Amino acid sequence: MAPLAVDPALQMIAEGICELLGFGIAAINVTRGDELEVVAVHGFTSGLNAHGQRETAEEILGTRWALHDLRDNLSRGENWGSWRFIPHERAHLHEGSWVSTSNMIDAADAWHPHDMLIAPIFGDDGTIQGCLSVDMPISGRRPDFTQRRVLNRFAKRAQRVVLGYLERERLYERAANLETAKEFLRDASSKLSLSDVLDASHDALIRGLGADGIWMATKGPGRRMVVHATPGLSWDPDPALAALTAKNTSHYWAEGTYSILSRDRISSSPDWNTQAVVVDEFFTTLGAESALVVPVGADHEWLGHIVLLRSPGRPAWTDAEGRLAMELGRDFGRIVLTADAYTQERDLARQLAEADRERNRLIEAVARELRIPVNALGTSLNALSAEQPNTLPWIVQVETLTVRSAQIEGIVSDLLLLSRIRDPANAPGETTIEVSEMLDDVLDELDPDATHKDIECVLTTPTGPAYVVGDPRELRAAFLHVVKNALTYSYRGSRVQVMLYSAGSEVTIIVADAGVGIDYEEQQQIYAPFFRGSNSALGGSRGAGLGLTLVDQIITTRHHGLVELDSRPGEGTRVALTLPGV
Repeated sequence: MAPLAVDPALQMIAEGICELLGFGIAAINVTRGDELEVVAVHGFTSGLNAHGQRETAEEILGTRWALHDLRDNLSRGENWGSWRFIPHERAHLHEGSWVSTSNMIDAADAWHPHDMLIAPIFGDDGTIQGCLSVDMPISGRRPDFTQRRVLNRFAKRAQRVVLGYLERERLYERAANLETAKEFLRDASSKLSLSDVLDASHDALIRGLGADGIWMATKGPGRRMVVHATPGLSWDPDPALAALTAKNTSHYWAEGTYSILSRDRISSSPDWNTQAVVVDEFFTTLGAESALVVPVGADHEWLGHIVLLRSPGRPAWTDAEGRLAMELGRDFGRIVLTADAYTQERDLARQLAEADRERNRLIEAVARELRIPVNALGTSLNALSAEQPNTLPWIVQVETLTVRSAQIEGIVSDLLLLSRIRDPANAPGETTIEVSEMLDDVLDELDPDATHKDIECVLTTPTGPAYVVGDPRELRAAFLHVVKNALTYSYRGSRVQVMLYSAGSEVTIIVADAGVGIDYEEQQQIYAPFFRGSNSALGGSRGAGLGLTLVDQIITTRHHGLVELDSRPGEGTRVALTLPGV
């Protein structure tokens, strides 16, 4: 399968490792059968490949190396959580090896050019889907314990991005296969939709089989039955007869047979006599005397049926015509499958196009939101290098670095959660949750923020314990964002009230503050991604504008609840989250 162009999200990961975590080169590899392919790389130095030839980092993009070499080195490495560190004395240099030519520093923990640091990426089935590898730490030293913790957090986020990239590749591959199916459909019928195929096939069937009318029902998009009839034939199928016809013709397909019916032989047919009155009504309404009932299918799949009708005075259907019609049922079954494939391909193309537009919008927004903290990190790093360690200016810069790093981590965490909950294939969990316990946990986590601003956070549960069924991680994130917003926009020394009510089949969580509130004209936009109101945060820093977007998606879309917001500028905000109770 041909690889996609370099994915911006993967490239951002590679660049982030180098620029934020301090490595000279980072590469992302994905599995291609028994090989690994380098699909993203960032670095500004050159090194030697397995043949001793000099290569820049960009030149290794697209190269492949054996998967068994990765497994071999992983087995030799030290377990650093998500990463495996393979010291140079154990490392196995292989065809895909790339060795830096930088000089080692003179230190006990110096990074050796042959050292390897690799984070394997596993799929849900436990198989290796790729790996993340880094080299040439800027410090010249092997990562210490603190750096390893940061690397592990980064690797977990990178794994989700890489697995998403592979899933997107599979979608593109599926779209290409469906495009081939569409070309087959054009050759078969010169039409693209199932209804067009039925219309185009009608006259050919009439002429080829000498029928006076056709009643046809085949599986269409979503496996719904698409009904087609000769113009002028008007009959609303009786549900019982429709079910019996489907049952009989699916049996016919499995047995490779058909059925010939005539009005004077309905009651003697074991397949149809249970609905003899309705079948007779069918003949009467359509003005037919006999019918040839043929299954439609492809391979082992039954797809519907064709009922060929003849008027009174016309010859009865013969077995020879039945066998010919069976061949037609098989050919038509392939066309039905192809038409369905085209419909799926068309819908998939629309989904991919929309996903691509959404991805571009998201990338632009992420770049915009990360630019400020990343630039601030660079400025602080430059300022830090000019200060003497442990002086007041040095400590101030270190604190700024810590705040900006936490800001970046918060943005990335929110983006990953937003991506997860927007994925239709990723259904929320269904765990029974005692809400007051979860709210207690949220308030405990935010207690340092509340203490810092001298804000009293009070949880009240007038109606006692309340239970809901949902995804604990998602609901906790929603509660956390609502309470954190209340703290961020509340005055020092004020109070934030969290109230839990359980009434009937609903559970409601209310978070109320007496803070700055939200301007009336902005309240209609607060759930839009990256929207931040004009009112300033009262201490601390505002987030990326994803909090209420996540809350709305989690509560409303994922858990079928309701989010209500009542805010008055200068007086405070009240947010109510209502969920189905147990």
